[in-house]
Amino acid sequence: MITASAVAAAMAVTLMSAASPASAVPAASAVLLASAASPASAVLLASAASPASAPEPVQPRDAGVAAGPFGSAVDRRGRVYVTEGDTLIRLTPRGRRATVARFPSRMVPAPARLPDGTPRGMPVRMPAVPSAVARGPDGALYVGELTGFPFPPGRARVWRVVPGRAPEVYAGGLTAVVDLAWGPGGLYALEIARHGLLSGDRAGALVRISPDGRHRTVAADGLTAPSDLTVRGGIAYVSTCGDCAGEGTVRKIVLAG
Repeated sequence: MITASAVAAAMAVTLMSAASPASAVPAASAVLLASAASPASAVLLASAASPASAPEPVQPRDAGVAAGPFGSAVDRRGRVYVTEGDTLIRLTPRGRRATVARFPSRMVPAPARLPDGTPRGMPVRMPAVPSAVARGPDGALYVGELTGFPFPPGRARVWRVVPGRAPEVYAGGLTAVVDLAWGPGGLYALEIARHGLLSGDRAGALVRISPDGRHRTVAADGLTAPSDLTVRGGIAYVSTCGDCAGEGTVRKIVLAG
């Protein structure tokens, strides 16, 4: 899961890097199990509600890649998998870390003239920004992309990752994925902005991905800037408007088998 504030951070990193590749951006406050700077660091709990205990701003390791960590999943051995930068990281209960997969960037057309003079339509490098991870019924890990600037609609993907093997694209054609969960009929992906993060439209969507990779929207009404997804007993619970103080909701959506 990636929060609205984390999306803002991801957008800031990629937008500012287009103008100044060396620019830094604060990482969103989150619950951290291990820090990128100290692989053996102890458990650190940081809340956005308590600024005094929040971590200091960090410099992303690669220009244009949001740092994270964002999504997380746990395997049967108690190891935690988190998305960070352009990678999927495995953390042991003792905080030791290893890179499980790295997700490639792609070249896409610039939507408009950029501050560095790049003209509209010129290819620019778009980072994957893996934002969500869920453990599948087959034991594999499924990782969703938010994508970085210019956040084009329909270019986000879901990867299937088996540790020790190269990641494979499980589904494509999605937009700004922020969370994943398994439920009736397959994998469900939550899109925070179904028309793209630069569209100005805050309408999101819940999308079901079938085992063959095809997908369809199962819910969109009332899903304003959705940020979190939980599926239990054939029902999806979606939190919305995560960046609207006092206006957020939790939507209950009955899923068809």
